[in-house]
Amino acid sequence: MPAARLAHLYAARGSVVMEPAGELATGDAAHITIGDGQRITAGTDGAEILVWEMHATPG
Repeated sequence: MPAARLAHLYAARGSVVMEPAGELATGDAAHITIGDGQRITAGTDGAEILVWEMHATPG
């Protein structure tokens, strides 16, 4: 994943392994801060994800 200040990731289908954060299953979401990028890999069942890159700090 490219470097961004803040991102919201939603696992729409399948599973996602986020290094070093952990694993998301279908319907799970994560609010993540990113420094130099983060490795995100589809799980063994594949994955469909939505990612929103944010440039403002949530209030």
